[in-house]
Amino acid sequence: MFDYSRFYRIYTQHLRKYYEVSQQNLAKAIQIPNSSLSKIEAGKQEIDEKTFKKVIDFFEKIDEDFRFSFDPDLVEEVESWIRKSVHAFLMMTYESMAYEIKPILDNSKYLYSFAYFHIRLLQGLYDNFLDIDCMEQIKELIDSDYFQDHYHLAILYDLYGISVYSMNRKTLKIQNEALQTALGYCHTMETEDLRGLVLYHIIMNKKIARDFGPSLGYFEECENYLQKAGAYRRLIYSKLNKGNIYAELHLYNVAEQIFKSLENSQSQIDERDIIPQISECLSWYSLVQGKYQIALSYAKKSRKLGSNFPDIYLTLAYANYNLEDFNASRQSIKQFRETFSHDMRVVFINQFLVLLEKRMDQKPLPAPLIERLLNQLPDFRDVELEMILYPFLTAYYQSIEDYKNASMIQACWIQYFQFSQT
Repeated sequence: MFDYSRFYRIYTQHLRKYYEVSQQNLAKAIQIPNSSLSKIEAGKQEIDEKTFKKVIDFFEKIDEDFRFSFDPDLVEEVESWIRKSVHAFLMMTYESMAYEIKPILDNSKYLYSFAYFHIRLLQGLYDNFLDIDCMEQIKELIDSDYFQDHYHLAILYDLYGISVYSMNRKTLKIQNEALQTALGYCHTMETEDLRGLVLYHIIMNKKIARDFGPSLGYFEECENYLQKAGAYRRLIYSKLNKGNIYAELHLYNVAEQIFKSLENSQSQIDERDIIPQISECLSWYSLVQGKYQIALSYAKKSRKLGSNFPDIYLTLAYANYNLEDFNASRQSIKQFRETFSHDMRVVFINQFLVLLEKRMDQKPLPAPLIERLLNQLPDFRDVELEMILYPFLTAYYQSIEDYKNASMIQACWIQYFQFSQT
């Protein structure tokens, strides 16, 4: 049942702050004592419908574009879109749902109505569908203290936990705490779909934070709920993530079993992205184990399947380099530069390819470039360049009898292994 008095109170405070009207001026306009308005905004006093209509009348006079709708059915309309969007979020059908809810978000009748807080929640879902940073807006909605039921709070804290992609440790900690709060709300409800989604996001948060060991403890429960909810597309991605995490822990045999199981069941997978990703994973983890021919085979298969992942060219160039097929290595580097625009990830990868070219040309590796690349490694953890850069540089320094730098790089390599397994 819609709580009108709660809406009156919180929405009044929202309007006053939005239009930068003082409590004193608003209280005078709606003919109540300033102390009463102060108590209303603090939640210590109720505001009745008559007074609320005076608030609306005041703000409609100062803004000709603001026209509030008192239609109570608008709340249920937006609420139905929230539930549809959560389902789409779970099923990973983002594109079609974003297209459907855009007209709702663009219609001011919902924004200026009893559905105001619901439409802002729907906006948060929409922004996440399009990878738009909405962390601040979601935090404001949580802090408004409007939503009290566990279902909406679970959605809000889940969105807050994933509303921006960051590798900053402090941000990741804040996001993990939000996701754990969302999971806590899920435990009080019969919402297998939402619980599975939150668990999936907790795993992804820990994966980004490279907190690999603890993340494994969530997979069984997550996949169980995704299975029950019929979220098979997300379930497949969960299994792919599990394989990646085992590989990050250097348990390659376990990871390969997961990837090959997915590969063998690809006839059952109606998913354009997942099949090339399986080959991408098998390619990379074959490469870091020194299985260069196998790595090349999977890399070529991934490209044939339509992969546009820039990192696949690291495999093609480095595997051919180690197999001493320098022409093929150079050709892969050329294709990489012709295929991708110069975003930050591409520039980072290209720096290693420059070193690779220098080595094939039997030229000294530029010390400033090596230093820059080493300094950038923490900013591109998900590339995992450490797995090939460290052995590459160690071999180079040993070849020129620079054993001091070779030992330094080996120490970095050992430290990276220890860090990735903690």
